Amino acid sequence: MVIKKVITTVQKFFSEVLNKPGKVIGVIKQCDGWEVKIEVPEEVEYMRKKAQDDLMAIYEVIVDNNIEVVSFDRIALRERDSLTYSVDDTADEN
Repeated sequence: MVIKKVITTVQKFFSEVLNKPGKVIGVIKQCDGWEVKIEVPEEVEYMRKKAQDDLMAIYEVIVDNNIEVVSFDRIALRERDSLTYSVDDTADEN
């Protein structure tokens, strides 16, 4: 199944390349590839810098038809205990 390969590719990319293990929470097939959302814990250094505890981030990942990650962008943040996300306006500052 292609969708399993997409999920595995994104999880492997985040774990091996970015050292951020995560959980895929959404996959949408597009005409030119896949749009994937993955939730990952944010880096401790970032959390200390912003004086916040246990932040979770959602990243939007674009995977092409060759099942290769071509882009990713952090789109939202939330505290681990919160059920709601806020749009991440600081992503471009990092």
